[in-house]
Amino acid sequence: VKEGLIKQGDELAQSIHNKDSVVKIRQIIADMRHQVINTYQITVIPKVQPDLKRGAMLYANNCASCHGANGAGDGPAAVGMEPPPVDFTDKDRYQQRTLYGLYNTMTQGVEGTGMMAYTELSDEERWSLAFYVGGLAIDTNKKNFAVNYHPLASVEKLTTMTPHQAEELYGEKGGSVMAALRTHPELFYKKDANKLEFAKKKLADVITSYQDNDPKQAYQYAVEAYLDGFELTEQNINTLDSNLRLEIETTMTGLRNKIRSGEPVENIIKEVELINGKLDAASDLLGTKSLSAGATFASAFFILLREGLEALLVVAALLAFLTRTDRKDARRYIHFGWIGAVVLGLFTWWASVSIIDISGGSRELTEGVAAIVATVILLYVGFWMHDKSSATKWKKFIDDNMHKAMSSGTLWTLTGLSFIAVYREAFETILFYQALWVQTGEDGHSMAMGGFLAAVAVLAIISLLIMRYSVRLPLRQFFAVSGGLMFLLAIVFAGKGVAALQEAGFIISTPVNFVRIDLLGIYPNLQGLLLQLVLIIIAVVLWNKNAKKA
Repeated sequence: VKEGLIKQGDELAQSIHNKDSVVKIRQIIADMRHQVINTYQITVIPKVQPDLKRGAMLYANNCASCHGANGAGDGPAAVGMEPPPVDFTDKDRYQQRTLYGLYNTMTQGVEGTGMMAYTELSDEERWSLAFYVGGLAIDTNKKNFAVNYHPLASVEKLTTMTPHQAEELYGEKGGSVMAALRTHPELFYKKDANKLEFAKKKLADVITSYQDNDPKQAYQYAVEAYLDGFELTEQNINTLDSNLRLEIETTMTGLRNKIRSGEPVENIIKEVELINGKLDAASDLLGTKSLSAGATFASAFFILLREGLEALLVVAALLAFLTRTDRKDARRYIHFGWIGAVVLGLFTWWASVSIIDISGGSRELTEGVAAIVATVILLYVGFWMHDKSSATKWKKFIDDNMHKAMSSGTLWTLTGLSFIAVYREAFETILFYQALWVQTGEDGHSMAMGGFLAAVAVLAIISLLIMRYSVRLPLRQFFAVSGGLMFLLAIVFAGKGVAALQEAGFIISTPVNFVRIDLLGIYPNLQGLLLQLVLIIIAVVLWNKNAKKA
C-alpha cells in the first residue's frame, strides 16, 4: 500500500511539473485521498447528525470576523490579511471543496495563514460548522432537490467528493443532489429517509461499540441496521436483483453470529466492509436502475401476495368451515377478527409515524410472538378438525348437535386466530408499501396502486375458490382436509415466527446446509427446522393415536 501511495505521489509531482490538465491532477489527488482513507480506516463522516443552526452560531462567533457575515471573505479582520480569507460564496471554489476538507482544515489549521486550528471545538461542532460553511454558495432552489435513492445518497460520498466530481459522474443532477444533501444532513440520520444509508450508519456504530468492548450494544446496532434499514428496502432490491438481496441478508446474519461468538475486531471490521460494499451495490442499483413501470407493479403485487397469502388461507378456511357446518351465523366472529386486525394495523402505522417510534425489533418481536401463538391455535384447531373426521367422533359430533358443539369460547378462539393471522403482517406490509412509494416517486404511484389492487383481486379469487369448492366435499373429508391445511399452516407460521424472532435478535440463528423456501416458512437455520421437526413428530404421534382409537 505504501509503495502504491509513493508511486501516486511521484505521478502527482510529475503531472504538476508537466503542467498537466487540472482534471488529471484532481483525479490523482482524489485517488490518493480514497486510498489513504480506506487503507488506514480514517473516519471521514460525522458520528451524529450535523446541526446547521449550531453551525451558523459557531460561524458567527468564530469565523465571521475574517470571512464576513455572509461568508464572502470581507470581514473587518480581513483588511490587510495575506493571503486573504477564503470567499465561501465563490461558486468556483465551492465546486472544488469537500466537506471533509473543510472539517480537516478546522481541525489542523493552515500553516502560514490566519487560519488556526479550532481544537477547542468538539468533533460534532467542527462537522456542524463544515456543513454550514460548505452550503453557503448553494442556490436556494437547489436546497430542496428531491434525492430519493440516488447513488450520491451516502454520507461518505457526500463528505469526500467535491460538487465538481459529482457533476462529472452523474451530470447536472449530481450537482443538485450534492447541494441538497449538504443542506439536509438529517436525511442520513433518521430511519424514514434513506434506509440503506441508515443501515451503514448503524454498521459504523457496530464497529465503534465492538472496539469499545461492548458486544451487546454492537449486536443491537447490527439488528437495527437490518430491521430499520435494509429490510424495508429488500423487496425493491429483490425485484431488481434477488441474488444481491439474499447475499446482503446472509452476510448481515453472519455479522450478528460473529459478534455473538466474540470474534476478533478485525473480523468484524472485514464483515462490515463486505456488507457496506453490497449495500453500496444495492444503492447504486436503486439509484441508476430505478424501478420500471413493470417492476413497480410487480413489487407492489408480490408484497401483498407474499404477506397476505397465509392470512387469507387461515381466514378463508375458517369461513368455509363455519359455512360447511351450517354455522353461517357465526361467520361474523371471523370478520370481527380480520377487520379488527386491519384497523389496528393501520392505527399502529399511524402511531409509529405521528406519536411513538416503533423500532424494527419491536415490529419483528410482535410478528414472531404472534406467529408462534398462531401456531399453537392452528395446531389446536387442526387436531380438533381431524379428531371429528374419525367415524365414532363424527357420529358423536352430529348427535351432540354442531350448534352446541361449538361453544362461544371456541368461536372467540377462531376470532383470535383470524385476528392474529392478519395483524402479524398488517403493520409490516404497510411499511413495505411506504418504502416502495418513496422510491418510485409520483410517476410510479399509479403502477404501485395497480399492483396492490391486482394482488387484492388475486387474493379475493383464491378466497372465493376455497369457499366454493371446499364446501362441496363430504363433511368428514372436509374436516380431514381442513385439519391438514391448519397443520401445514402451523408449520409455516412456526418457521416464520422463529425467523422473525431471530431477526429481532431474541433467538440465535445457526446456519445449516438446507434449502430455503420462503413460501413454506422453511429457512436454513437449525432453530427453525428443529421446531418444525418437533411439530411434525407430535402431529404424527397424535394422528396415529386418533387413528387407532377410530
